Amino acid sequence: GAALLASNWALEGLLAGFVLGHFALLCGMWWLTVRSFSATEAVRFDFLKPQHRYPSLLIIGVLYNLAVWADKLVFWFYPDTSAAIIGPLRASVIYDLPVFMAYLFIIPGMAVFLVRIETDFVDYHERFYTAVREGGSLETIESMRDEMVLAIRQGFAEIGKIQTLALLAAIIVGPTVLAALGISALYLPLFHIQTLGASLQVGLLALLNVFFYLDQRALVLRLCALLCVSNLALTALSLQLGAAFYGYGYAAAVLLTLLYGLFALDRKLHRLEYETFMLR
Repeated sequence: GAALLASNWALEGLLAGFVLGHFALLCGMWWLTVRSFSATEAVRFDFLKPQHRYPSLLIIGVLYNLAVWADKLVFWFYPDTSAAIIGPLRASVIYDLPVFMAYLFIIPGMAVFLVRIETDFVDYHERFYTAVREGGSLETIESMRDEMVLAIRQGFAEIGKIQTLALLAAIIVGPTVLAALGISALYLPLFHIQTLGASLQVGLLALLNVFFYLDQRALVLRLCALLCVSNLALTALSLQLGAAFYGYGYAAAVLLTLLYGLFALDRKLHRLEYETFMLR
């Protein structure tokens, strides 16, 4: 909104609106955090203590974001698919618009992710480890483990259903939306494959979240590294294969990482009780 109001000031106005919007989000989230989690001290630096440092989380954060942006960076700096905007900043008209539109279609899946994974799964996860810590019976522990697994399966199933509907909606309304925005119908195939890739990314994000709750940082690190390398390599390959394959590198990289992650999750859940009692 601020960017549109300030659009008369050209790029400076658009950038100012962008910064103002993010500043408003930061202030709002900060206020909600302070209101929800009260503290006796205004500022503490306990996170700097050695026992509270987790370098793996830093590496994971860098790798994941680099992995998600790898295909965009390749298209931005490949001469045939990009153009200079301002100084070193580049953009890819061929790639950027379909990618932006595709990410709009993952909003339903993200909502399901928050409801199912961040509520149902977390509830049974807490009950499972509470039973372990407090010496619950084996029957109780196994019951909570089964409920946790069921919550994960239901979460992924609902994300899959919702994102399938979103993908079908993208296929149906895609031509109309592109026409309304004055975008050529030649973008449709790329828009469709990007929507598929973004939908798979929602599932991958949910998977990584589950692994974080299970304290599997090493596995998350491997998954992020796999996504980064595969996205970079497959996107570069798609550029060599031609315009008909644009977007397939990103979608294939996310699919490959998701399949590996689901296989690893299945193994972890089958060994959950053993690893909880014997390896911790």
